[in-house]
Amino acid sequence: MKTKLIIVFAFLIGMMNGKAQNAADCAEKLSIFNELCKAKDFTAAYEPWMYSRKNCASFHNAIYIRGEQILNYRIENAKTPADKEKEVRDLVKMYGEFDTHFPDNNRGNKVRKAMALFENNVGTPDEVYGLLDDAFKTDRANFTNAKALYVYFEIYVNDFEAGKKGIQLQDLFNKYDEISDKIDEEEKKLSDDLDVILQKEEAGTALTTKEENVKSVNQINLDAFQTIRTSMDNKIAQLSTCERLIPFLGASFEEKKGDAEWLKRAADRLDKKGCASDPLFSKISDALHALNPTAESAYNLGVSFYNKKNTTKALEYFNQSAELQKDNTKKANVYYTIARNIYGSSNKSQARTYAEKALAAKPSLGEAQVFIAQLYANSANECGNDPFEKRAIYWLAAQTARKAGTSAGNAAAASYDKLAPSKADIHSAGRAGESIRFNCWVGRSVTVPNL
Repeated sequence: MKTKLIIVFAFLIGMMNGKAQNAADCAEKLSIFNELCKAKDFTAAYEPWMYSRKNCASFHNAIYIRGEQILNYRIENAKTPADKEKEVRDLVKMYGEFDTHFPDNNRGNKVRKAMALFENNVGTPDEVYGLLDDAFKTDRANFTNAKALYVYFEIYVNDFEAGKKGIQLQDLFNKYDEISDKIDEEEKKLSDDLDVILQKEEAGTALTTKEENVKSVNQINLDAFQTIRTSMDNKIAQLSTCERLIPFLGASFEEKKGDAEWLKRAADRLDKKGCASDPLFSKISDALHALNPTAESAYNLGVSFYNKKNTTKALEYFNQSAELQKDNTKKANVYYTIARNIYGSSNKSQARTYAEKALAAKPSLGEAQVFIAQLYANSANECGNDPFEKRAIYWLAAQTARKAGTSAGNAAAASYDKLAPSKADIHSAGRAGESIRFNCWVGRSVTVPNL
């Protein structure tokens, strides 16, 4: 018995020593390839990384995060298409290993698999779609890649147009709605974080380096989501003309008139397609409001009355919609609709008031800043006591457009700067550093740049 105990004890000691040695080897290899990756020497990093991948799979998630860099380098530098595909397939395999050994990594590796294939032109559209569909259904929270959402939609549209998989027009609308809802979610998260930072900045408090980075990244990502939303709208616009949409929805109205969600989607679809002047839109809007009076149904009635050129009733329902709305993003969009469509250039002061209400609800609504800037720029001949002051309003327009923090805002600001007085004009007028107040509807001031 004593001999058996000694043997078992020796065996356990041996196992412990082996594990300790293995952990030491793993730590050493990880340190080596991590430092090589920092130095961008991915070729030298490959061998110690592969050792870690094979022998230390659960040791540290850096094996997979650095592995992504290493394999992407090998993909970019592959000498033949066959070599490239081999590396891409290995990257896809590694993403699966990451999820196996670190299941709660929240990296969206299913989406990464699909985009590795798509961006490197490897595999088929069906393979890419299958991975994206699986990710959307099983890991929706981590499906945050704007481009991947568009690829997911585009492949589905292509299959519909090709008559594949039995996809019907209603299926296409359903897919569009599902992906649009996801875009709404992502935009809301980004803009909510951005709103806090913009409010802090507006109050005159200096932002930390981290906040500046978050501000920049969120604005870039919001731009990306807006771009793919526009692209999706353009895609579906080609397939759902009013001539096709109205009879399609009209045929389902009697069956669906008690379905609030269907009515809401149908009204929204008709509105976005520019079909809201058709009697079907009014019929759907009335049914929705009678069934369940909400901010959305009030908004649809506002659109209906606007299309009937009854702006008084339209404004009543739009304001009712904004007041009922609990979601700040949607509230801001209603106020922005009033600013652009009810008032627009016909009443610039009221248009600005409602655009500012939109910004009060959602400070990150860049379109509202660009719109106000446009109102200022369009007032150049209405404001100012002389030609210099009339052109000075473009400085105010540029400053306002830049507040949007978007590519559209920056482009508008650059165009307004070109229309403002030049350095030579400032020098000739002798007005550098002077404050100019616009006593027209604008009622704001701008400081002439110092030379």
